[in-house]
Amino acid sequence: MIILFEEYQYNTEKLKQVLSDRYFLPLNSIKSKVNYVGYYFNPTINEAVVILPKVFINEKSLAFDEFDPETLIFQSDEIKEQLSMNGKNKIVFEISTWLYRAIQQFNKRHFYNSISENQFLNQVVTNLEEKSNTELDIILSLLKFYKENQAFFTFISKSAHSQKNKINWHKTINKKQPIIQNNTPIYFDLATTRKKVNYEEELLVLFYSTLNFIKTKYAFDFSPPQNYELIKGQQFENVLRKGCRILKSIKYKYYSDKMISLYNLLYSFFERSENTQSKKQIEEVLLIKDFNIVFEDMIDDLIGDSKLLPELKNHADGKQIDHIYKYKSLIIEDDIYFVGDSKYYKPQNNIGKYSQAKQFTYAKNVIQYNIDLFNDNKLDKQIRYRENLTEGYNITPNFFISSFVNKEFDFTKSELDEIGKPIMQSHFENRLFDRDTLFVQSYNINFLFVLSAYLSNNSTLKSNFKKDTQKKFREKLVSFMNDKYHFYILEPNDNSFIEKHFKLLNGKVYKPTHLTDELILALEKPDQTDIFTKIQSDIKTKKEYNLT
Repeated sequence: MIILFEEYQYNTEKLKQVLSDRYFLPLNSIKSKVNYVGYYFNPTINEAVVILPKVFINEKSLAFDEFDPETLIFQSDEIKEQLSMNGKNKIVFEISTWLYRAIQQFNKRHFYNSISENQFLNQVVTNLEEKSNTELDIILSLLKFYKENQAFFTFISKSAHSQKNKINWHKTINKKQPIIQNNTPIYFDLATTRKKVNYEEELLVLFYSTLNFIKTKYAFDFSPPQNYELIKGQQFENVLRKGCRILKSIKYKYYSDKMISLYNLLYSFFERSENTQSKKQIEEVLLIKDFNIVFEDMIDDLIGDSKLLPELKNHADGKQIDHIYKYKSLIIEDDIYFVGDSKYYKPQNNIGKYSQAKQFTYAKNVIQYNIDLFNDNKLDKQIRYRENLTEGYNITPNFFISSFVNKEFDFTKSELDEIGKPIMQSHFENRLFDRDTLFVQSYNINFLFVLSAYLSNNSTLKSNFKKDTQKKFREKLVSFMNDKYHFYILEPNDNSFIEKHFKLLNGKVYKPTHLTDELILALEKPDQTDIFTKIQSDIKTKKEYNLT
């Protein structure tokens, strides 16, 4: 298997040997790069080419933290040994199959959607039917059959060998000559039970031999059973050329559904192999340009809410939000929309000012959309962006989420964690509840976890991850706010309090739904104590408060 990496600059001549020139972009007279991620089978060289995402290239331009990417195109024996010694060859196969399935999943998720979403499909390049039989499809099906039918294989093996060495005493006594010792006959030549050809075992030998052959090419986990003599080396090469004929000769020997399924899988494999050798096999393509849209879809599948109004995600100015969901606001008893943006970057890249500005624009669009609903009296009663008495705005949470590759290549741990402190943008100082005071958090997540969760059928795992993540995003922002601001609950003497001190308190106070006669005052640390001097005579009580 040939391994390439998205956006890495390769020698053009090397790329021409493994990839159609439709799929790479020349940068100059020497170098080219591939802007795709996915699977490509090159029938000319009879090799599968897997193009992995750029996240697997570190800041030193090393693949998997140790390999020059050029060396993984045509792998020398030394590179193969190095890959094998640290188990990276098996990891590469696993990652390749997950990616292949992820692109298929993305294609299915968006194929029947609205016209606005079908723009994604222009990025998917494929010549595969919905029920395709690529080399990778067949291999994955064979492996799945192997993993799911261990008990069945054990049953066949026990049945086949149960009578194999059983002594037939009747034949032994009648036909064999014993040696008499101490008046006791001793038989050295025993007659044993002979069985007919076991066609089930014959198919299993072919199955195990096929897996063993593919294992040398793709390096996945497979240990053949010890009680079967496998077909190997040149013998199996001969089988590859006439596998279909061998299978046709035993076609009507199988009656169980499982053996028929196995027969069909093996026939697909050998038919494809024979087509490749006779040059009848065409290239197989499942590639996606701009893999960031798949990464966005993977993250949105884990944390987003697909049931929200489309206007919340697709804005009137043509901008589109990656992720949005409704959750408890930082001011309890009210709900708010959390707005997120996926950042599919190389490990060494950071979130720039352009991305920050764009994210703040997304947040402002969401605020305005909800204010328009508020003004038309159409806003969800649980959603609270602005309240009339103080003209204060609720805090709008924003976040970036980017990915990294876990050093142990672990698919099971999200390792979701905040990067640094939230970034703040404001027009005025010390006005937390102003419409233009916005914050954006940054998070990092294990790419391999996202990949595996995207393809998981475990709805409980996804549901728990969504709940835990949404809770974490809120709690982290609450903690930041409590560190940055002092909060107070004020009870004014009468309703004229806001009007009297409006200029002084504008953007600093907010009246939540759950408070009847009280207000929340937020002052950036260290406190501006002169405010209390000016309002002291107009409030009944003042008590410190923490967001929870």
